[in-house]
Amino acid sequence: RPLFEVDAETTADEPSDTPARLTDYEEWLRETWRSPGLDHALTSVVVADGEVVAFSAAETDGVDRYWSGMTGTRRAHRNRGLAKLAKNDSLHRARAAGYTDAFTGNDADNGPMLAVNRWFGYEICATEVRHVRRTG
Repeated sequence: RPLFEVDAETTADEPSDTPARLTDYEEWLRETWRSPGLDHALTSVVVADGEVVAFSAAETDGVDRYWSGMTGTRRAHRNRGLAKLAKNDSLHRARAAGYTDAFTGNDADNGPMLAVNRWFGYEICATEVRHVRRTG
């Protein structure tokens, strides 16, 4: 549950035209935690004073491709490099496990995470455009 709470807080803060909200723990368990692509062994969690404060969720194909599914830090612990620490740990363990290709995704307005990913050497290989139709 502590990882769900961090995921919910960081997901809510992602810049987006269509804000996401994680509110249902049981749904999160089904859709995220038990997802066949989520690699629990490569997912990194940062704990400070007994509290989960940051994480980097790893998804893999089980062969050679690694994907940073979500990386985030609780509001009260931001700007300390904890997301970078979590992602660094996960990426190093992925490389040690034989993963050779690493991917991530970002909202174009998420400057802090874009800076972290540039530091890791990620380069843009694709873009996504989301269209939203508002009713009413």
